[in-house]
Amino acid sequence: MNYSRDAQLDLHDWEGLLLLTIQFKDSSLCEAFYHQLLHSLSTYGGVKKSISIEKTEQYTNLSINFSTILGGGMSQRKKLVATVLTNVTIKKFLPIWLEECIRGRFYFEDQYEVGAIIEHAREVFFNEKPDVPLKTNFIEWQKELFMLYYHFIKEAMHFSFDSFIIFRLRKFKLQLVDVVEKAIDEYKIEHDYQVMLNTCREFLRNHESRIDTIHVYLNENIEIQDDSGESISLQQIRNWLTRDLMFEDPLPLSQRVIGPLVCIAPKKIFIYPHENEYDGLVQTLLSIFEERVNIVDKEDTNTVNLLQS
Repeated sequence: MNYSRDAQLDLHDWEGLLLLTIQFKDSSLCEAFYHQLLHSLSTYGGVKKSISIEKTEQYTNLSINFSTILGGGMSQRKKLVATVLTNVTIKKFLPIWLEECIRGRFYFEDQYEVGAIIEHAREVFFNEKPDVPLKTNFIEWQKELFMLYYHFIKEAMHFSFDSFIIFRLRKFKLQLVDVVEKAIDEYKIEHDYQVMLNTCREFLRNHESRIDTIHVYLNENIEIQDDSGESISLQQIRNWLTRDLMFEDPLPLSQRVIGPLVCIAPKKIFIYPHENEYDGLVQTLLSIFEERVNIVDKEDTNTVNLLQS
């Protein structure tokens, strides 16, 4: 008996059952998987007749006949299907799971806050903020999800996607709790930062300048001077500093910059950032004072001094 190469299945190439049916309550979700499978397997022959959708009164069934897909080994075909199942699951359910966690576990209700935390969660999880430590990262989480799908479809002939999500993927949802916790921390930091910026800008709008021009030297010791080169005393800063501008309370008064500068409300600020560790502070001052700020490079320091004299 002769067999075509496409019909032959070597024993080492055969992995589990050849027909897989996945049952969905949500027909639109089933169709999303169906169209993504057609797209991802488009380079293989016989795909359209190998993947089909059948709607019943209560469910929509997605059927995949691995034996009639032409090209690649059986293991490769199933890995491609597992990849599609993984990617569509992440695209569809990751935002849902994050929102459920934010609302159900941490009791946030405001839609703006929920949306902002989800964005922070994506940044944290996708490692756009590598300084935020996580118990698991997205790559590991995605790989584990893929392996679960792959090993499952190697053996299964029929399964309910809804049950799979509830029971098999429960631990994947739980792993997101750590992500959401870190995202909430990031959101609160960002929120407090924006409140601080707005408070400072509002103060500047409503108060006259105590000193027109200020020079800020960001060396090992921070120094604030007026245009005549006289240092602003700590006692003077203490007298001017109001409670609503005490953002830097954990720092000694000699190391505070934002509150003192805002309470002085200068019309022009020259900043001499001789240390890179102050980049964040310089950016904050630019955000508050905007066009009032002039950044002076080391080589420009003498020029500024000559202009002052």
